[in-house]
Amino acid sequence: MARRSIFALGTTVLVLQIVVAAYLIPLGLLGIIYWESGGAQFARSLTRAFGGSNNPLNLIVAIVELAAGVIVLLGLFTSVRSGLLAAATLVIAILWVIQIIIVFFARDIFEPKFLVWLNRLAADLIVLLALWLINRKYA
Repeated sequence: MARRSIFALGTTVLVLQIVVAAYLIPLGLLGIIYWESGGAQFARSLTRAFGGSNNPLNLIVAIVELAAGVIVLLGLFTSVRSGLLAAATLVIAILWVIQIIIVFFARDIFEPKFLVWLNRLAADLIVLLALWLINRKYA
């Protein structure tokens, strides 16, 4: 007779939803707050003064992270349509993959030191895996 684990898949995904929401909501809020901070505004002004563009990508990603975190959190307490939850986790997972490629491979590969780089990459891959597991539950 097969033994059932106390951590069934449903319970595990429920805990993942809580953890991912607790990670994405503050991350999105910090991105929005940092975008409006005096230091960030000054840096954007300098970039524009020297011919650079005012790249709003960080703000867009922060808003998507905040929205996805709220949707994942609401999925715990209300009957959010599973399609909406699956779409939200899919969008943030795609953005997460793009961010991983840009940050870890397109610029400063293996920097500042290989072990630090590997540790940060592993942390981002864990978040990506959690998003994928939540997405698979509701897809």
